[in-house]
Amino acid sequence: MASNNMSCPRDGSTLVAPDSASQSVFARNGISYCPTCAGLALHSNVASSEICSNKLEMMHDGFKDAGTPVDISCPFCQTGMKVRDFAFRKIDGSLTELIEIDGCPNCSSFWLDAGELQRLSPPSGNMKGNPSSEAGTLAIVFDLLFHLPLVFI
Repeated sequence: MASNNMSCPRDGSTLVAPDSASQSVFARNGISYCPTCAGLALHSNVASSEICSNKLEMMHDGFKDAGTPVDISCPFCQTGMKVRDFAFRKIDGSLTELIEIDGCPNCSSFWLDAGELQRLSPPSGNMKGNPSSEAGTLAIVFDLLFHLPLVFI
């Protein structure tokens, strides 16, 4: 499933494909990103990491019968997406802040707005105005989260 010519569901920009990104974290997790808004598109069939692919499939189960419809279309299959809150369980048993994720009820794909993951990453003043750097940092944050247990909220 290639992400060539896929469009950002928020602003219509052409998404940068995982294998075209400058960091391996994009290809490993099947992450395309928007060069304008730094949003991330993920799909379990695109991820080369089995951990990531399995986590995305688990997340997809949470969108089949639950979630609130939103006014954006899946960048992979054009189905109307739903939104749900997720958290990840930290090693000490506490939960991360809630992350609002848009998921496709049809295929195992997801959209994460840059602002959602920014709340979980340390502030960095040098990313302002550089969506590619911001997307890279956010992809690494998400890569780390995939090693924690997922909690449906």
